[in-house]
Parts: sequence; C-alpha cells; structure tokens
Amino acid sequence: MDQRIVEILMYVIGELQSRRIRIEEIEGISDELMQRGFSQREVSTAISVFADRLLTESKRTFVAFPAFPYAHRVLHDLERQYVSPEAYGYLIEMARMSILDHEDVEEIIERCVLLGNLNVGGDEMKVFVATHLLEKDPCHKESSLNGCPTRPWPERVH
Repeated sequence: MDQRIVEILMYVIGELQSRRIRIEEIEGISDELMQRGFSQREVSTAISVFADRLLTESKRTFVAFPAFPYAHRVLHDLERQYVSPEAYGYLIEMARMSILDHEDVEEIIERCVLLGNLNVGGDEMKVFVATHLLEKDPCHKESSLNGCPTRPWPERVH
C-alpha cells in the first residue's frame, strides 16, 4: 500500500507541474484517482502527506543543504555498493518532484547503508521512500494528541 501512496503523490505533483490542476483543486482529483484503482484510504493518506509536506518545513537545521533545489550529490564508492543506479535515479526523481528534500535523500541513503542490503534496487527503494514519507506523516503516528482527529486507516486487531 505504501508504494501506491507514493504513486499518487507522483501523479498529483505531475498534474500540478503540467498545470492541469491548481493547488486549490488538489482535493478535487480524489474521484479521478479512485477511478484509476486507488482506494479512498490511499488517496486520503497521500493528500495528507502532500499537505503536510507543503504546509510544514523541516525543523531540523543541524545540516546545511544546498541552496539549489535541483542540485544533487554524487554517491561515493561505499554508497554505490548499497544503492543501485536505478534506485538512486528514483531518489533523484522524487527530489526533483519535491516529494523528498535533500535531507530526506540523505536519510534514505544512510538507511540503505546501515541496513547493509547490497545493491538496493528500484522496487526496494520505492519501499524505503514510502516508509520514510509515512514516518514523517503526523497522522501516521500512534498518538491521538498530534492534531489529527481520526486515523485514515482502521486499527489492526491482533
């Protein structure tokens, strides 16, 4: 499900960049997305993640990131062992679409290296990105004190 949310984000941002829709109309494309096979829950979660990313800024300032939004760094030799060209290309595309910022890219690369999975591929990177985005979504947290009135998905019963 997480990868499908990233697909929705990519679609929405693509629509905005092509100027087919305006930011004010973002919630109006829910029906179109559901016609494309996405569930209401997936669409709601993606819109929530999008709004959170659009309306809030990262509060972490301990690392200086480039002033040029489309700049990206080159992977060093060790990182290239853990991140395939396809996976890194996916990260660059996510950054280009402003789904990820430079700090997000760094955190995801670091996670790949720390987990020790050699040569993470494109499909695996999609999972890393989706997980990272949902970890940053305030409505995804377990606490009910985070400002989200309801969870966009049902509780799991064990």
